[in-house]
Amino acid sequence: MDAAPAMPVQRSPQVRKRSREERNALPQEGSNDSVPAIFSNEQSANRSIAMEPVDVDQPETNTLNSAVGAPETRSRGLSAVGPGSTSPSAASRSCPEIIHNCQPSTATPTLSSSSASAEARRFKQPTLAAYGMVSDAIALKKEISDRDSHIEDLNREVEGLRAEVGRRDDQINFMDDQCSHYQKKLAHFQSVMRQEMLSAAQKDRSEARRVLYQKHFELGQTATWHSNGQTVWMEGDRVRALFLKLADLTQKREEVEALKKAAQSSVKHLARQEREREDSGAGPEMQEALMAAQLEYQLRASEHTALTNAIADIKSKQSEIEYEKKAFVKEMRRVNDEDTSEFLATPTIGEEDRYVLMHLLGKGGFSEVWKAFDLVEGRYVACKIHHIQREWPAHTRTHYLRHAQRELDIMRALDHPHLTHLYDVFPRGDHTFISVMEYSNGMDLDTYLKRYRTFKEADARLVLLQIVDVLRYLASLESPIIHYDLKPANILLHRDDPTILDIKITDFGLSKIIGTTREGPSDNPSIELTSQGTGTYWYLPPECFETTSTPRISNKVDIWSVGVIFYQMLFGKRPFAEGESQRRIWQEKLIVQSARTLHFPDTPKVSEEAKDVIRSCLAFNERERCDVFQLSQDPYLFRTSRRSANKTKSVVPSSGGNSIIPPMPLPTDAAAPIS
Repeated sequence: MDAAPAMPVQRSPQVRKRSREERNALPQEGSNDSVPAIFSNEQSANRSIAMEPVDVDQPETNTLNSAVGAPETRSRGLSAVGPGSTSPSAASRSCPEIIHNCQPSTATPTLSSSSASAEARRFKQPTLAAYGMVSDAIALKKEISDRDSHIEDLNREVEGLRAEVGRRDDQINFMDDQCSHYQKKLAHFQSVMRQEMLSAAQKDRSEARRVLYQKHFELGQTATWHSNGQTVWMEGDRVRALFLKLADLTQKREEVEALKKAAQSSVKHLARQEREREDSGAGPEMQEALMAAQLEYQLRASEHTALTNAIADIKSKQSEIEYEKKAFVKEMRRVNDEDTSEFLATPTIGEEDRYVLMHLLGKGGFSEVWKAFDLVEGRYVACKIHHIQREWPAHTRTHYLRHAQRELDIMRALDHPHLTHLYDVFPRGDHTFISVMEYSNGMDLDTYLKRYRTFKEADARLVLLQIVDVLRYLASLESPIIHYDLKPANILLHRDDPTILDIKITDFGLSKIIGTTREGPSDNPSIELTSQGTGTYWYLPPECFETTSTPRISNKVDIWSVGVIFYQMLFGKRPFAEGESQRRIWQEKLIVQSARTLHFPDTPKVSEEAKDVIRSCLAFNERERCDVFQLSQDPYLFRTSRRSANKTKSVVPSSGGNSIIPPMPLPTDAAAPIS
């Protein structure tokens, strides 16, 4: 219920005297009195104002009451600090409550005189202003109005943002629907592609076996004698035909050679008789016989030359067939390994059958490599499948896993344009894991040499330069790496066109990391060889066959391998232990016995600079052998012709085109370490 307005009354002298006393007790401007005194005087003043009669016609009083509010309201607002409080911060914390309670009162008391209004104004100023409160109702209303407008603006902004969020949500939902739609289409396309690749792989395997079966008749095949079970090689039709033709031509040449010798003897005999009868005057019959004998001799000599050339041509074809037979035997072994592989019945591997196995590329002791198609990236890859046999003892399994893990760690850390890149590694069951690597379209160098036998010297030098570039990179690492198994089978032609000699080096299964136990100079550190008996013996230096003590090896092991490979590219055969088996080479130490002398064939013709490079790589004494950095600075690598052997720049093809590179200086900064 609203309070009734106060009746106007006459102020008594005692009331006026008490008001003056209370007014005098208020602190003056600039006074340092405490806050509790202000609260006490304010309450007294409020009581005196409430007791005095109020004139409703006083606008100034209405303004005061509107700003200050009823006495009991102000008392409740100020009592939050409490009497005796000396904390201004406590008073400040009560300010919001004070502002909230400062609402216009329904009862509008008036003062009886202008002195009361002046006293109220004097009382109001030090009280509300001292606590940062707004004393003007108009300013307060304006501030409230401004804040209301700001709130309305914020509300409109919020509504706009909500609309934008809704629009973005619609876009996200639309994009989610589109992504789901395209993911379904992608899954469908991958499924179709998988079936097409599986069909293509099946056709390729069938075609490979058809060609292999046809070549069985042309080149030959293995057969087993039922009597003793011995396996022998039976020559094919082409080989037998060449043998028969060669035998026939040889027999004819022997017959012609006999006739040629008879005609030559007859010519000599008739010529001697003619000289003896010169004085007696030989008749025309003698001259005709001599001319007939000379003609016979010329005809037989010409026929003999033709037969000799035909025999040489057949022997050349036989030599080509021998290399073709080697490639054929290698392909036959590959097909047999593919037929016995457990993955022939598992044509897809990886998460969600990502990789489609096309055909087997090769098989080693405990791993096999397949050509596969990556359905996610849309590219061909090489999948190396590592097998861990269940029957292996614990130490054998640990040893194999350590070597396989080291190979993967090395391939992850390496980054060079002539090294095969590693893409992915994932397990398959408890005893198999698979590494996915870069695939090279061309054949390996071993197959190339079996098919074409030799390189031109310029092409061989180009391959040599790329190999040396890789070895220099490996030797420049903070923890240098020795490949230890460099051979033609581990050098891949990256392009399908055999005339483009862009190579990739692969297979770091036997590689050695030169760590903190290194010795020797900084540019050619060495480590102990603890895995003797491993590797490919034709391409290992003599120090690797040392069995009386533990030898130390450096990057000069790879330099020896480079020399053997370069020799083989130029002359079509290896310089030492050619035709011998791995077992005999190790048991009889054939490399140690034969490597002290180096012989170069008369044909094909090779420059002396190339021979000097081979000699520096195949020095029997390791101390006399060049290292990687010395070989990389050899002027022969950068010559453009025989006349420019001393030049130090050359046009060197790379994967990205041709670039002129200077001789590579010795390393000054080490590359990143391999963890």
